[in-house]
Amino acid sequence: RQSLPASVACLPFLVLRFLTLTVDPFRWGGSPEPDFTSGYSFSALSITDNVFLSGNVAPWFAYLVIKPHGSGHFIGGMTVTGNKFRSIQSTSIDRVDSVDTSHASLDMSKGKNILFEGNTFHAVDTPCFNPLVVTHTQNTAAQTWTVDSDDRLPFGGQTRTIESVVMKGKVKNAGNVTQFTSPYVTTEQGANNDQVYLNWQTAVSGTVTVRMRMD
Repeated sequence: RQSLPASVACLPFLVLRFLTLTVDPFRWGGSPEPDFTSGYSFSALSITDNVFLSGNVAPWFAYLVIKPHGSGHFIGGMTVTGNKFRSIQSTSIDRVDSVDTSHASLDMSKGKNILFEGNTFHAVDTPCFNPLVVTHTQNTAAQTWTVDSDDRLPFGGQTRTIESVVMKGKVKNAGNVTQFTSPYVTTEQGANNDQVYLNWQTAVSGTVTVRMRMD
């Protein structure tokens, strides 16, 4: 469905668009039953090269809203690339994506083929990305580092996959001696399964860049 409330401008030549994706199993690749039993659930959707513009809206306003009507549903294929998200008139919004849990929530342990990249965000407090690149600095030597996604994976996604961990500069122990070591990762940590643990052979400090995914 597409709707254009009064608070959102639409100029035909600039193609300024507001989308509320109020989808249910009958409209977007789900099962005929409200609860997911088989099939592809919410899948095969591409949103590319649009301009999303809003003003004078509540902070919880979001352009992209998924509304499952039963339990067990997940995102089985979604591409959001090259879009411009902008809130104007001194009004910032929390984020551009949301899950309407009036009936049920999404199963974030099953998502696959999800791409959110190449988008721009203005007056959006928490942009979202998948894959998400996070730079983490560990100031105090520790054997386990906690790397947080800071709620920047789309739709409350979980840190299910780590594509890379790159050390930026030397990794050192408490005595400031360089350690030539690398960690193994533990995904889906924390209360919301949106953190990653980097597990080192010994307590170290330093800076790493982690590339993580929700699928």
